[in-house]
Amino acid sequence: MSEQINVAVLGLGNMGATHVKAAIESPWVSNIIGYEPDSERAEQRGSELKIKTTSNLDEILNDSSISLIYIATPNPTHVELTTKALRAGKAVLCEKPMGESLEEAREMIAVQQETNGWLQLGFELHYSTLYKKAKDWIDQGLIGDPVNTHCRYYCSEFHKKNTWRSNSEGSLIGEKLSHYLDGQRWFIGSPVESVYSITAPKVVKYFNHPDNHQINIKFANGAISTLIFNMFMPETDAVDPLLEVMEKQSDDGHYLQFHIFGTEGAIETDVFRRRIRRWKFTDGPEQLISEIAETIHFNKEDDLEWFHNVHGQNIRVSELVAKGLPPETPILDSYESMKLCFAAELSEKENRIVNLSEIK
Repeated sequence: MSEQINVAVLGLGNMGATHVKAAIESPWVSNIIGYEPDSERAEQRGSELKIKTTSNLDEILNDSSISLIYIATPNPTHVELTTKALRAGKAVLCEKPMGESLEEAREMIAVQQETNGWLQLGFELHYSTLYKKAKDWIDQGLIGDPVNTHCRYYCSEFHKKNTWRSNSEGSLIGEKLSHYLDGQRWFIGSPVESVYSITAPKVVKYFNHPDNHQINIKFANGAISTLIFNMFMPETDAVDPLLEVMEKQSDDGHYLQFHIFGTEGAIETDVFRRRIRRWKFTDGPEQLISEIAETIHFNKEDDLEWFHNVHGQNIRVSELVAKGLPPETPILDSYESMKLCFAAELSEKENRIVNLSEIK
């Protein structure tokens, strides 16, 4: 095994705690330090997470023994902290989005290129078994050429009033939907040509941003994709000790599905039914014949590994850095997904189709 590395986690909220847990369990990590700008909160979270913490960012940036920094702070700080870490010579895994504007995303890319630094964005679908299996089936040619993808994502309102997410001026496209737009790019495997996104009047009145989106994408190879999102129809989560949460959500209006249609078959990923299915198309004497060729179910104990594998992503990133290997999802590819997010926002704002050639 390569030499172990020391890591830092910036931001010790819920996502930061996930990063800390992965670092603790990584065989590639020796020591961990956490950062919160408020000294009292830093001390409190250090005690709760059982790690050393600091409220002095320079203590981390100036420590030559720290090789990797995980950034799990609120969105407005992503660019500032990433650029400081890169200029300090650290490898960086930054949670999405890549800034709150196209200009901020460009700044992050410019600093990465200036420093030739190690930088990966937290698109954990690439590490989640459900979506890796779909991509593997596509790459094996089992559905022919993918020509159309649909993503249906309905969730209940869980941000709550007067939180930084409900008060955010930015939309949920970069914050939340970027994962699934990135996934559609990954499945289709062709550059995005244009996007047309629309949003209906808000249902959740206390949001500063839209609570629904319909995003339509055209790819250079002629394929198309649609993402439909709302965050108000499914039943509000009220913990029932007699029901397992995903069992309840599977039939209360929650959906998180991809349908990937190819020239020779199709794939469905379904988070709440804990399954992935594949159809095979054949040319019958009278009509196209479609049959379900393969179905895989996963267990609730494997939920996070299958559809939200931040933990596995972070352990793998620590391994890559420890071994001196490059990022597995190139930052310029992640930038293309963020450009798509900003183009979708622009499309909604100006009520028009936006060509990605407009977004440099």
